[in-house]
Amino acid sequence: MINIRLEKLRHEMTKFNLDAVIIPSTDPHQSEYVAKHWKIREYFSGFTGSAGVLVLNKDEAALWTDSRYFLQFEDECKEYDINLHKQSIPHAPEHVQWLCDSLDEGAVIGLDFLQFSKAQMDYIIERSRPKNIELKNIPSLVDEIWTDRPALPSFPIDIHPLEFSGESTASKIQKVQDKITNSKADYYLFSSLDEIAWLFNIRSRDVDYTPLVTAYALVGPDNTRLFCDKSRFSTTAIDTFSKLHIEIIDYKLAIAELQKLDVNKKIITDVSSLNYAVFNAVESKFLFQNSIAKELKAIKNETEIAGAKNCMVKDGVALTKFFIWLESELATREISEFEIGKKLESFRKQQDYYVGESFAAIVGYKGNGAIIHYTAPEKGSAMVKNENILLVDSGAQYKDGTTDITRTVWLGGTPSTELKTAYSAVLKGYIMLEQLQFPKGTVGMQIDAFARFHLWQQGLNYPHGTGHGIGSFGMVHEPPQGFTTNPATSSGSTAHAPNQLTTIEPGCYKKGVYGIRIENIVLSQVKQVTEFGEFLGFTPLTLFPIDRQLIDKSLLTVSETAWFNSYHKMVYDQLSPMLNTDEKEWLKGMCNEL
Repeated sequence: MINIRLEKLRHEMTKFNLDAVIIPSTDPHQSEYVAKHWKIREYFSGFTGSAGVLVLNKDEAALWTDSRYFLQFEDECKEYDINLHKQSIPHAPEHVQWLCDSLDEGAVIGLDFLQFSKAQMDYIIERSRPKNIELKNIPSLVDEIWTDRPALPSFPIDIHPLEFSGESTASKIQKVQDKITNSKADYYLFSSLDEIAWLFNIRSRDVDYTPLVTAYALVGPDNTRLFCDKSRFSTTAIDTFSKLHIEIIDYKLAIAELQKLDVNKKIITDVSSLNYAVFNAVESKFLFQNSIAKELKAIKNETEIAGAKNCMVKDGVALTKFFIWLESELATREISEFEIGKKLESFRKQQDYYVGESFAAIVGYKGNGAIIHYTAPEKGSAMVKNENILLVDSGAQYKDGTTDITRTVWLGGTPSTELKTAYSAVLKGYIMLEQLQFPKGTVGMQIDAFARFHLWQQGLNYPHGTGHGIGSFGMVHEPPQGFTTNPATSSGSTAHAPNQLTTIEPGCYKKGVYGIRIENIVLSQVKQVTEFGEFLGFTPLTLFPIDRQLIDKSLLTVSETAWFNSYHKMVYDQLSPMLNTDEKEWLKGMCNEL
C-alpha cells in the first residue's frame, strides 16, 4: 500500500513538473503532534513517529528521523521502499543539504508552504540558491491520492475555567497588548496552538492526547481576532468573548483577513511558528520576536502549581492500584503489553477531572523497552511474564494538570550485574539532577551533562534529551525549557526559571535486551540567594515508588541513599491517605528504607 502511494505521488510530481517533494510531520502551526488531517508524512511513509521528514525524488524515498525512532522505523517500514537517514541531531534539517546536493541545476522542489515555518524556509532558500533550485508551493499535491483524508477538526470548544487556569483571558491579553505598545507595534500574531489555548483559556481535542484548538489569533491594542470555526463555541462562550472585544472569524479566512491589514502596520510574531504561506501572503511588516505567550505560560501560577500537585496524587493512586493489579495477575497468567497499557488507563479514568492520556502509553517488555517511543500494537504485542524487565512510560490529561511518569520494574528472576550497574547509573543521574543547585541563567544544555555523568563513567549513554517542560492541561512536551545536549534547541539554550514544571528522565537502552528510564516531574524554585546571586533547584512532584530490585546498593553514596529514603517517605505520606488498608500495606512495602 505505501509503495503504491509513493508511486502515485511520483506521478503527481510529473504533473506539477517537480523533481522532488519534502513532506514534514507538522501542520500550519508547527505542532509536534498534529490532527489526523495533517498526518501526510505518516500516510505516505507508514512511519508513525512524531518526528520525521519524508523526501521523495525520482529515484529514492528517504526518511530522516532521530535516534529515538531508529528501531521504530525498522519495525514499521521494513517492507517499504524507503531508506532511513539517521539524524545525528534531533530535528536538524540534514535532509535539505542532501536533497540540494542530489538535484541538478534549476531543479524544482514541491512543498506545502503551510507546513513550513518562515525560519525553516529561510534555511531551505539559502541552501537551494547556489543551484538556482526553485521552491514551488503545491498545497494540493496529495489531494488526488489521499481521497479519504480526514477533515479539519470540528469538536466543541470548552472554556478552561479560572479555578484551573489561575488567570483570566482578559489579564493574559492585556499583557500581550502591553508588549505591543512597548514594542511600538500594531498587532501580535499567534500561530502555535498551545499558546492560543493558553491565551484564550480554551481547550478541545483537535490533536490526539493534547487538548488543543486549531486556530490563529491576532491581538490588537483594542480588539482581538480569533480565527476558528464559530460553530464550535457555545453561545455563552461567544458572548463572553464579545465582552472582551474578541471577534471569532472562520479559520479558513485567516490569510484573507490578514491580507486586509494596512501594509504599514507592524505585526509581532515568532519566526519559528509563523508558516511561510502566511508570511508570503501578508504584506504588513513582521517584527520577529520569541513568543511572549511561550515565555509567560512556562511560568506556572499558584493555581496551576496546586493543580499539578493534585494531579500527582491522583496519578500516584492510579499507579498504585495498577501495579497491585499487575503483580496479582502475573502470578497466574501472561498479559500482553497492550492490555497492560489499557488497564493502566482504566485506573486513571477513575480519578477526578480525568480527560484522557497525555500520550500513547509506552509499555515495553524486555527488548521492546529499548524502542524509546514504542507503542504496543493491539495484535501481536509481547506477552509479559512474571520475569525480567518492564518499562512503563505514561501520563494523563486532567482538567487541573498534565502528568508524565516512567518507571522501570523488575518482575522476577535474577537481574544481571550489567543491568543493575546501568539501572543504578540512571538512578544516580536522576538524583544528581534533582539535588543540583545552579545559578540563575543556567541553560538546559549545561544541566543535562550532570544526568549523564555516572553513565559516562560506565561507557554508557542515552540518545534523547533528559527532560522537557510540561503544560497545565496542555502539551506534555511544552517548550521552551528542558535538558538536552543540543544547544540549537530551545530546551538546550533556554535558562531555567522559578515555577516551571519540567521532567527529569535519564535512561539507558540495549537493543533487543532492555530499556531503562526513570522519570519524574519537578518544580523549579529559588533555593538560595547569596552575594553571587540567585540559585535554583528542583523539587519532585511525581509520587510513586522507584523500583529497588535493580539497584546495586554498593554504588549509591550515603547522600543518594538518604535522598531515596526521603523521597519514598514523601510518596507514602502523600498517597497512603487515599488508599485502602491492603493498598497502604503494599505501598508501605515499596517505600521501606533502602
